Amino acid sequence: MEWIKVRIDGSGGVAQDEAVLKTLYASDMEFEPDERRLRILPDGIAELAVTRKPYMLHVKLKIPMYGVIWVMAHNFGQGYTGDFVDFVTEAIRTYIYEAKERSKDIVLSVAAQAHLDAAVEYEHIANRGTDTGENRLYALSHAIYAAEAALFESSMAKAYANPRADLRMGCNFFKYTSPGARYAKYFSQVFDFASLPFYAGRTVPEKGRYTYEYIDNALSFLESANITPKGHPLWFGHAGVNPQWLYNQTFEDLKKSAKEIATHHVSAYKGRVDIWDSMNEAHDWANCFELNQSQLIELTRVCCSALREANGNATSIVNICLPFAEYVAGRYNCYGALPERLMSSRAYIATLVEKDIDFDVVGIQLYFPARDMVAVDRMLDVFKAFGKPVHITEMGVNGGTRGKGAGTSSSSTWAYQQLSMSEGLWHNGWNEVTQADWMEQFYTLCAAREEIKALTWWDFIEPSFSGNGAFLYEDEMPREIFFRLGALKKRLVQK
Repeated sequence: MEWIKVRIDGSGGVAQDEAVLKTLYASDMEFEPDERRLRILPDGIAELAVTRKPYMLHVKLKIPMYGVIWVMAHNFGQGYTGDFVDFVTEAIRTYIYEAKERSKDIVLSVAAQAHLDAAVEYEHIANRGTDTGENRLYALSHAIYAAEAALFESSMAKAYANPRADLRMGCNFFKYTSPGARYAKYFSQVFDFASLPFYAGRTVPEKGRYTYEYIDNALSFLESANITPKGHPLWFGHAGVNPQWLYNQTFEDLKKSAKEIATHHVSAYKGRVDIWDSMNEAHDWANCFELNQSQLIELTRVCCSALREANGNATSIVNICLPFAEYVAGRYNCYGALPERLMSSRAYIATLVEKDIDFDVVGIQLYFPARDMVAVDRMLDVFKAFGKPVHITEMGVNGGTRGKGAGTSSSSTWAYQQLSMSEGLWHNGWNEVTQADWMEQFYTLCAAREEIKALTWWDFIEPSFSGNGAFLYEDEMPREIFFRLGALKKRLVQK
């Protein structure tokens, strides 16, 4: 471990507020965080412990004209090895580099080129000593916009020229009532993939007693509409979705229960539901049974093996959340044991691969990522490196509210716990337009990545897990995102 010094200036050239300085953390070039060990010196310089070199730096910043996100500095993709970093200066260089690299094969739009020119000019003015602190932040704002635009425009050129026949677009299908409801009508217009709720709390409320009434009703509609179903999940260690009878078991008994539940679910729907989230968030995040890391890995093996034994033709997905793993830097989780070092989502998948656990697809959740699209794209590169197909299994960003009582945020504590760790403001704040813009940019960059095979939004109707994030308001009236996706699919998906 070594200590480095990091300068993070705000407007006026003085150090950012202490709350901002305390968000600083280091990671390796695969976004694997160091646990945050930080000291703030009297002059506002932050001293940070780093355990690996080269390293990247991340700070959650308020950026003029942009919003509040985790900003990265990565030294032209090479990382840092020295003991001092002027963060804002380096972040500007990072995003100007990203904009130029991602626009090599395209002609940038007028808006994108203007942002890039502005970033270069504001950096020059700042370096000449004119309102240096403020102008550096403006340079950073323009640089991030330019880098995102270059990525979006290059992805758009690739994705539009090569529409995908294999890209599924879906959502959870948790609130179906009847085929005549607008919910069902609108769902079938934009989605060909649907997640069905197999949470043990509702499907196995008592040991040995399985209830599938909602599943059967919803599945009948999906089959009639030619929409592919997915079972979600075979196991999720969260108190909000598990029955009381599962608690206070030994680990050996818990493994038996997990195998019995998984086997029953998969066998009952073999040939009708052949895609499953075998395990959900088992990387020191959702751990209501207080398991250690070895037990979490072993339980993942049990569920994946049970799926394979019950249906050898089924697709097995292992699902992770918080893919940037800021929780490792901050040393917190949803609840459960806090081991000596928390296991990141990437480290969890790496361990499964190392131990030859049999699964097919890496599933990634991306709620309110509080990251620019370029950082998201780099993160996807990290998971692509495992050599497996990727599904974006859950995602959501805020679409604002309209009308009394519409779009009420989810009140569940576990939703707040997960989202509060990553939530940010993108492109100057969330509303119906920015929600649709985010979806369009993200879906387009995913369509340009061959390893990504499915995109699943969460939820379709309010109230939503992500809080005002659904496609429909509670009265079943659609947000702009519904119409945007309908138009976008015609460009991205080959019929």
